[in-house]
Amino acid sequence: MTPFHGKLRARHLEVILSVSDLGNLSRAADQMHMTQSGLSRAVAEVEEIVGGRLFERTAKGMTPTALGTVMCRHADLILSDMRKAEADLAAVASGGAGSLSIGCFSMFAGWPIADAILKFRRAMPGVLISVEVGSHETLIEKLDTGAVDLLISRNPRFLHGETYRTVDLLDDGIALACSVAHPLASAKVTLEDCIGVPWITSPPGSHMRELLLSELRERGLKPPNLIGALSLELGRALMLSNDYLWQLPGSVARHLASRGEVVMLPVSFTLKTGPLSAIWRKDRSSTRVSRAFIVTLRETIHENR
Repeated sequence: MTPFHGKLRARHLEVILSVSDLGNLSRAADQMHMTQSGLSRAVAEVEEIVGGRLFERTAKGMTPTALGTVMCRHADLILSDMRKAEADLAAVASGGAGSLSIGCFSMFAGWPIADAILKFRRAMPGVLISVEVGSHETLIEKLDTGAVDLLISRNPRFLHGETYRTVDLLDDGIALACSVAHPLASAKVTLEDCIGVPWITSPPGSHMRELLLSELRERGLKPPNLIGALSLELGRALMLSNDYLWQLPGSVARHLASRGEVVMLPVSFTLKTGPLSAIWRKDRSSTRVSRAFIVTLRETIHENR
């Protein structure tokens, strides 16, 4: 392997990631606005620099070798760092105070994240903020690649302690809610009464869905008809049809109930969900901006409890 300095360029990294993502030289060339021969030369240049083959041709297309997989991981990190540097420099050059990219588990995107951002912007208006909303599994991958600086999500407690730092913000359970016009809204119900009504909950295969199904089995209850959705907008729309119950983080359910949007049903769960936490990687030190946002988020949570 030859030294990278003066040889490996950002364009090389973009080419390698494009081939890996698309698995096809022709499609990758189109995406990169290159000829296929030009893209092939770029791949060959990187292979010469790293001293080995990065891709194998298989029935499924271009598949990264072990060396290619490692190269793609580092390419993702390097390009993410470059994009972060561009955003920070642009923000400061325009008179700002840097940038902050937040990954937010979707069920907390309304409260408390939106409220915290409004408060944070009043205190630090020069910070360029971007927010990516999604599932914990997707966002932890973006945290690993540097696409987001800070993740606000439940901490499932199986995150590797040598890889991540966390600040717990709220111990939060699970609640079951319905619309104010739902037949169960004014009734004294038990969990058994709710089984015959369809629920909106986490998607199949998610950690939360598995916890829920496990608890129902332990109670000897058959699972209700479940719709998996991690969207506040979709969940609200389905719930307002008066047909569905909505499984929500307890704090979110209380916030919506305080605004008259939902009724919390008097049922309880024992499943251990993990606290809402701020999470970042140990190999990427927290910045003054991210630490300030964590403080603001914690204040927002405690102001509304």
